[in-house]
Amino acid sequence: MDILLNQKRELRSGWKFVVYVVLFLILWVASGVALSMVYARSNLPDNQLTFLALNECALLIAAVGAMLLAIRFVDRRPLAAFGVGFLPYWHRQLGAGLALAAGMLGVLVAGCYALGYVSIRWTGHQVPVSTLLGTFGLLLLAAVTEELVFRGFPLQILVDGMGQWPAVIVMSAIFGAMHLNNPNASLLGSANTVVAGILLSLAYVRTRSLWLPYGIHVGWNVGLGFVLGFPLSGLDLPSLWTTGIAGSDIILGGGYGPEGGLLATFLFASSAVIVKRRAGPSATN
Repeated sequence: MDILLNQKRELRSGWKFVVYVVLFLILWVASGVALSMVYARSNLPDNQLTFLALNECALLIAAVGAMLLAIRFVDRRPLAAFGVGFLPYWHRQLGAGLALAAGMLGVLVAGCYALGYVSIRWTGHQVPVSTLLGTFGLLLLAAVTEELVFRGFPLQILVDGMGQWPAVIVMSAIFGAMHLNNPNASLLGSANTVVAGILLSLAYVRTRSLWLPYGIHVGWNVGLGFVLGFPLSGLDLPSLWTTGIAGSDIILGGGYGPEGGLLATFLFASSAVIVKRRAGPSATN
């Protein structure tokens, strides 16, 4: 048995994944160095928003570059095979993702009121409009980047090689591990991120499109961090409103935000079940 090639004389899926990861890491480091040099010579502000934006840009360059190179020289399938592009039903899937995220946020706020004390106040006037727009754009970009990095090409390659559930678990575990260094991170918060990764991965697998997971991802992040002003995976971002909660940290999440509590575990897990049972038609059909 050839350890490199399958029966079709194509590179095995595991090696395709390795090639993608190597290309991604090389491009991530290179783009990070290049962006750091540009930043050092620029007049960009020295704040959290700038740092996050530069990091997301480096990740996006690496994700797109690694995917295109791997497709061009290793896999040779079209981008649509990995859920990228304006595929059939894309607008319906995006809308469904946003609607599911809105429903999750509604249940979250109701749960916070039922299980703790909640204070919501308008704070949009406390920061410049440019900062708010920058934050909104950053969240849109971050969701695109993370879907390309953790779903799309790498997830599909693993699904091809090891089956749906092993691939979903592997990529979701990596997704959770990448959040371990966030401020106020906890084991429960990371475990919840793994469950969220399973939700998003199932949304991709069920539709073979990145639009449904992107809709869920961006809807949740924008609603939680930008609109309501909860801590988002431990990060405090400029927001339209600011929501403070008092109650059990194990349930409501504490300083990490709602994603660090059991209420989020319930939301992500139940939403994953909904997506598994009711996700729309595949973009490849």
